[in-house]
Amino acid sequence: MSMTATPSRVEGESVAVVQMPTLGWALRRMLLAIFILAVSITGAACLFYAAIDADEALRPAVRSAAP
Repeated sequence: MSMTATPSRVEGESVAVVQMPTLGWALRRMLLAIFILAVSITGAACLFYAAIDADEALRPAVRSAAP
């Protein structure tokens, strides 16, 4: 969780005020993470599907001649 500090003046002193992330920031981060996860899984599924040899299912089984 990222927190930003903004300088402000309190009684002539320079003080950093810590701001907590907002709900909107958290929701945007969550949506970005879900999008990245979905793209990763979809890409992996496409690569896995592309790696399947379609011709292998159409080939007749090779039987060795047993003596």
